[in-house]
Amino acid sequence: MKKLLVILFVLVLAVPSYSAVKLLDKGDTQLSIYGFFLLLGAYQNVNINGSTPQVGQNNDFVYDFLGHSNIGLDFSVGGFFSKAEFRFTADNNPNAGVFRHLYAGYKFDNGLKVLVGRTNSSTETFHWYDNIFDGDDGLRGYGTMGVDRSNMIRLSMFNVDLSFLALDKSKFILGGNGTGHLPNSPTVIDVELAIADEVMPAIEIVYGLNFGGLTGKVFGFYSGVNIEGKSSSLGGSQREWVDAAAAGLVLRYKALGVTTVFSAFYALNGNLIGAVRWGAGATPNNSLKFDKGTGDNGIDIWNGYNDINSWGSALSIGYDILDTLDVTVGGGFQSISTTDNEAFAEYGLLNSYSAYIAFRYAINKYFTIIPTVGYYVNYATNKEIPYNRAAILAGVQLRVSF
Repeated sequence: MKKLLVILFVLVLAVPSYSAVKLLDKGDTQLSIYGFFLLLGAYQNVNINGSTPQVGQNNDFVYDFLGHSNIGLDFSVGGFFSKAEFRFTADNNPNAGVFRHLYAGYKFDNGLKVLVGRTNSSTETFHWYDNIFDGDDGLRGYGTMGVDRSNMIRLSMFNVDLSFLALDKSKFILGGNGTGHLPNSPTVIDVELAIADEVMPAIEIVYGLNFGGLTGKVFGFYSGVNIEGKSSSLGGSQREWVDAAAAGLVLRYKALGVTTVFSAFYALNGNLIGAVRWGAGATPNNSLKFDKGTGDNGIDIWNGYNDINSWGSALSIGYDILDTLDVTVGGGFQSISTTDNEAFAEYGLLNSYSAYIAFRYAINKYFTIIPTVGYYVNYATNKEIPYNRAAILAGVQLRVSF
């Protein structure tokens, strides 16, 4: 449990700048190896609804070898390129997988680039920040979003990426048992929630921005999922098609030693595909349910996962004090509206926000020390169902890279 908490609540910094080691450099044939290893000592203090949890569960000083440490190989010859990046999982999580990235592609003379395999979603915004929270998911849940790494086909040309993602059903935020009711009836019925077999491959389109010191992207996303609700009380089941869509942007501007990163997004039912989270591991205990109704055509329908609207924004500002020392302050805010959804409406708005400060000192090109302090809050606005979770996290990370 301690290791899981560290993975979820660690404060570390941005995706590293690898200084890859050349294994082969002959004409247009290149083979490089790189590595990224993280050691962390951190303290966390968590308060839920005004009560400090038991010492040893949420308040503790811990050391760990972080699970998103990795070692990778880059290979290219002519227009062909490929990557294989292996991950290390401190908790031996079987669902984490062996590869963080595993893909191959080809760049044609006309500029068209084709990529096939597993890599980051084009719509992610959390990797743009100098604070990585929840493993290596950046500020996701605190103003940023993004689908997990997926198998995909990606076409790129003229600064435009068009991707088709095979979504992993096992990572959808679904499942479990709950309760429901019939229209105008106080009788409680049992409901088993499951995801149906039909999952539409996600479509992403991204336009990359690059104007002098300003870089970034604007993006759109769409997928669809068939949700199934079952009830032995009713002796049957019913499916409901749910759309999942998102749009947003992320911008980075660097000038005079100052780096500013800003992002914003809107998502409809983004929680279904894991693109939107409410903080990190801080979702309130909610007995999800389907409400059974009768449509105008007399066909029974299930309502429960539709109409969940999310929006968020994050900002960070970093300053290069010296060539070997910089400081970053940042944070974000996110809100999930459940008021139009009967299964979640009792919570009102699910909000989360964060703020952090981090220093980064490079001892040399292989070793970096990063002290970080952050404050993270998740709360529901409906006072009848109180939920407020605040966490202070402070740690020092030793980053070893080559």
